[in-house]
Amino acid sequence: MKSLPLLRQARWLEIAIDYRCNLRCIGCRACLGGDEELPLERALSWMRRARASGVDRLWIGGGEPTLRPELPSLLRAARTLGFRERLVQTNGLRLAYVPYCQALIDGGLTSLRLNLKSADANLHDELCRTPGAHALLDRALANLKETALSLTGDLLLTSRTLPGLPTTLRHYAARGIRTFSLWLLSAHDTDDPSLLGEIPSPMALVAALRSAVNIAIEISVSIESLHTPWCMLPEDLHILFRPAAEWGLVIIDPSDRSFSLEASPMEGGAYLPSCASCTRRPTCPGPRRDYLAAHGSEAFRPISPE
Repeated sequence: MKSLPLLRQARWLEIAIDYRCNLRCIGCRACLGGDEELPLERALSWMRRARASGVDRLWIGGGEPTLRPELPSLLRAARTLGFRERLVQTNGLRLAYVPYCQALIDGGLTSLRLNLKSADANLHDELCRTPGAHALLDRALANLKETALSLTGDLLLTSRTLPGLPTTLRHYAARGIRTFSLWLLSAHDTDDPSLLGEIPSPMALVAALRSAVNIAIEISVSIESLHTPWCMLPEDLHILFRPAAEWGLVIIDPSDRSFSLEASPMEGGAYLPSCASCTRRPTCPGPRRDYLAAHGSEAFRPISPE
């Protein structure tokens, strides 16, 4: 079975139950991916298989997993199976309601990854294409602030969110988020010129990342950048980049297909001829095709041996 070698090398199992969502965020086409959904028994089977292979961290994503009524049951099963970390990646809207929030905690939730756009409510809602999304997210964070849950912000970087990045980091840090993952907008399966135009230029991206580092030091939060290979960053920012392979994450999608995170086109894979001479080539995912389509290849320069 192809999945077994993947699981033996994994640290995380991610289950994408389905791709339904109550938002229509810019750059996210998961919710347009059809009506497939992973049955509860198949999800449980993967969880048992992962534990038998030594995987002890579970990531439940989607789509929007809080729309599935069996989510508390999945969390309870994960706790019973011995997953030491039980994480849900969510837009946070349903967590604005205290009884639902408590149901997940009672079920065994230990960690949340919250999808963030901006501290500016109008911009956040515009990028989510849903009025009121920012207000519900802030209510959710108020509900979560006194809990013992580990909170990470998945912060979307676009041409429109970059200017407000310092304010956004401060806004969400003040509401209890102490770790931020900076996600570069993806346009990997579209040639929509308006979406490609939302991908920040190399110069703007580097300036924003440097600003983010300074703010993170000032307010004592941790940050990492997920889609900016070492070769497009100045040396002092190399420490920010976390390549997909470091996660050790195996994804099960709604069609019951398994693959590693680094195999996703959202993470890279469009290697340039010059990549062959780069010292980071063995662990680097390479550029993404959508980034090359938007800005070309000049920002990517192979790293030479010291």
